[in-house]
Amino acid sequence: MANPSDPAAEAREARLLRGAPFIAVELDARRKVTVWNGAAARVFAVPAAEALGAAIEELLPAEGEFWAGLAEDGPRTVTHTRKDGVEVTCEWTCQIEHDAEGRIASVACYGQDIRDRAARDTTLRLEGAMLRAIIENMNIIVWTMRRDGLCTYHRGKGLESIGMPQHALVGQNIRELYKNLGPEPLDAALAGALQHTATEVHGASFEDWMIPVRGDDGTIELLVALSLNVTEQREGEKALREKLQQIEQQQQVIRQLSTPIIEVWDRVLTVPIIGMIDSGRATELMDNLLQAVAKTRARFAILDLTGVEEVDTGTAGHLLGLVRAVRLLGSESVVTGIHPNIAQTIVDLGLETTGLTVRATLREALVHCIRAMAGARK
Repeated sequence: MANPSDPAAEAREARLLRGAPFIAVELDARRKVTVWNGAAARVFAVPAAEALGAAIEELLPAEGEFWAGLAEDGPRTVTHTRKDGVEVTCEWTCQIEHDAEGRIASVACYGQDIRDRAARDTTLRLEGAMLRAIIENMNIIVWTMRRDGLCTYHRGKGLESIGMPQHALVGQNIRELYKNLGPEPLDAALAGALQHTATEVHGASFEDWMIPVRGDDGTIELLVALSLNVTEQREGEKALREKLQQIEQQQQVIRQLSTPIIEVWDRVLTVPIIGMIDSGRATELMDNLLQAVAKTRARFAILDLTGVEEVDTGTAGHLLGLVRAVRLLGSESVVTGIHPNIAQTIVDLGLETTGLTVRATLREALVHCIRAMAGARK
């Protein structure tokens, strides 16, 4: 404080106070404003001419008895609402001056606008609460690792599922503990690439996300990782795959039973076809029939259509394609049991039937095959 007997020093002090980057307010014994520096005018949007002589409670309303409790020691934080409705959070430190009789003569209040800091603190508290809510309620593990492999954080509800206590790996070397998993994901993350891996550890299945964190100098100094226990999902997926495989096997058996290939005579096969023939069934039927023809060295393959009442363009094309494929193996196809509407469809579609052998019944087709083979032996 300047020497009271030195007016020049007092003037300099007043000038410094007016231009100080912090808020400086002086109150008299009745809490009327006697000093209101430039920072106060700027922060609270009240010029000095308006503030001087006004009651501080009217200028800067505050919750509770803040202004009445100025004698309390230490910094105090309070939020004021300006006349324009803007809220300003300040940290105040007050110094009380007493007169010769010990009564309050004046109060010097020094304040700092901490809105940015308060906002950051609020954000940090919110993020901390969010992190706690996640790690305490979701089946995950959050952990961090330094470049040297040392674990510095290890928490999460997911630890319960593998029988590990909270912070179990803190102070231990992650690389050494899990070296059987290979160093590649950790190395890639420390090189700056976000990593997503699947691991099997401690009798459980995990999906891991490893995120590189850079320091102030831009170099990666830490990995933040999240491990999600997906054991139940993996077991469910495995059970589903097994169920689908079982269904596929059952469907295969059903398809084989629905279109059996029977050797009714030496080197004579018959295929009773029932129901619609789509492209998938036609392909499978062709594969099975051609394999059977080649395996048995069949001379004839009888396609019995008694169980097929209707055909569309695709079905008719599949049947004629099957006949041509059998012919390429040196065997003859005989079609039997064609319904009138099927015959009409084939004619209407203009499908090529040259060389197609047709018989009314399976018996007639079999007689044709036997006679043809008997004639060939003569």
